[in-house]
Amino acid sequence: MLKGRRWVTVLGVLLLAGLLGASGVAQQQGGVLRIRAMDLQNIDPMQLLGRNDDIHVASQVFDQLVILSRDDFSPQPSLAKSWELVDELTWRFYLREGVMFHDGNEVFPEGESREVVADDVVFSIDRAKEMAAGINLVNVVSARAVDRYTLEVKTDVPQPLLLDVHRLSSVMILPRESVDILGDAIKTRPVGSGPFKIQSFVPGERAVVTRNEDYWLPVNLDRVDFIVIPDPIAAVIALEAGEVDVIPYGPADEGPRLVDMGFELARRGGSFRGIGFNVTTPPFDDWRVRQGLSWAVDVDTAWQAVIPEGFGERAYGQVPPWVPFGYDPEGLRPMDGYDPDEALRLLASAGWKDYNNDGRITNEAGQRLVVELKTIPGAQVRVLTILVTQLQQMGIDARILQQDVSVWVDDLLGGNTGAYFDFSYAGSTGLYSLFHSSAIGSSNTHFYANPAVDYFLERASKTMDYDQRSSLWKLAQTVVVADRVIIPLYFEWTTTYVSPRVRDWVSPWGGLNLVSVENNVWIE
Repeated sequence: MLKGRRWVTVLGVLLLAGLLGASGVAQQQGGVLRIRAMDLQNIDPMQLLGRNDDIHVASQVFDQLVILSRDDFSPQPSLAKSWELVDELTWRFYLREGVMFHDGNEVFPEGESREVVADDVVFSIDRAKEMAAGINLVNVVSARAVDRYTLEVKTDVPQPLLLDVHRLSSVMILPRESVDILGDAIKTRPVGSGPFKIQSFVPGERAVVTRNEDYWLPVNLDRVDFIVIPDPIAAVIALEAGEVDVIPYGPADEGPRLVDMGFELARRGGSFRGIGFNVTTPPFDDWRVRQGLSWAVDVDTAWQAVIPEGFGERAYGQVPPWVPFGYDPEGLRPMDGYDPDEALRLLASAGWKDYNNDGRITNEAGQRLVVELKTIPGAQVRVLTILVTQLQQMGIDARILQQDVSVWVDDLLGGNTGAYFDFSYAGSTGLYSLFHSSAIGSSNTHFYANPAVDYFLERASKTMDYDQRSSLWKLAQTVVVADRVIIPLYFEWTTTYVSPRVRDWVSPWGGLNLVSVENNVWIE
């Protein structure tokens, strides 16, 4: 009886929130939502690093302990109905009762599902610690089931940001049986407890998920189709033609026109745009080359020529304005500059100059200075094209190599890069993920190691005081920029374009929430 009353309460709160969010228009059940994807490869929840579209599909199939609020990215209940900090090293989570894994599949035949319990969360956390390169659980010492619905997580040092994106909130919960039974097939037909079940997954083409009738919250949509359209302009054409309803990460330069046509522009944070260096790859292993290239490009001219006003902001470091600490444009701006003459001088000191007076920058052996920027499609291609043209005019053999998302990610993770389009931030723990030496070979695609940066990031990650944590974050960022691991370009607001028939949409952040305690997407 108690369980029934709880369900009625949850249902009532959700429906009321939905009605209010829809401005008094009653939600409707049914319909198919079609979402554009740039690429789809693999939805094993522990192999999602850098693949946003795969994360969007996976977050329909799996539950997470918490979601991040649509308003301020604070943790909100999901599979965990509540949690507490028992002491500075111990977190305790209380799980919802009656949440069931999907049935009608190879793992759980129809009618033979079982309940999600604390042991499943322990298994998923342990598997994430072992496999998930994109989830930072380095400070998690242990996870254990206190009882059937209670989980305890211990850390080695205080972790004020443990529930942030790319940390515990990003762990998707799966049953141990699915790993044992499915093996490699977990990449395309996994079993979870989320609001939708996987119907089909064809890498490079399409994913289809259907309503989980037994979900612990009501689900409005019948089905969600994720349709691969790699080219951003083709995606915009598909949106205009009604072939897709949502472009989660649309080109910013199309924003004003699409808004005028009646499409909704949904914003929630955004992404850093810059040039990143693999600091172990010649000639980018030389600071003078990286700094020289930074002085050689006129960033303001390039990004302002492409990104409409109100859709972006100049970046001087990698911490963005939507992260609550560490954002430091005033402190970092003096380190930025456009000075072609100084760029040539610095490059010459590194052995790269116009030896033959033929307008080409080479080394003494006559080899050209080559800067090949690997990138994925998007508005940034036009920005990078302007910057590459500036480098070419200085005699540098600069070019752009546009890649599919999966190829680009694999190249970054494998170190098959020199200079590349750098868009990652990874939320409020981003600097640790991207620049701490322990992340080399996974999320640290710069292959960068600096003991001072490690020290500042380690202290910041366990500092409970907001002001002290912010100061340490700024110190770490200052060293990263001074080492010229990145050339910051701009922050681009997340530009999600949504058909007006789609209601209660929340743009993705650490997952795509179509059904949650805060929203329930429906088609009008």
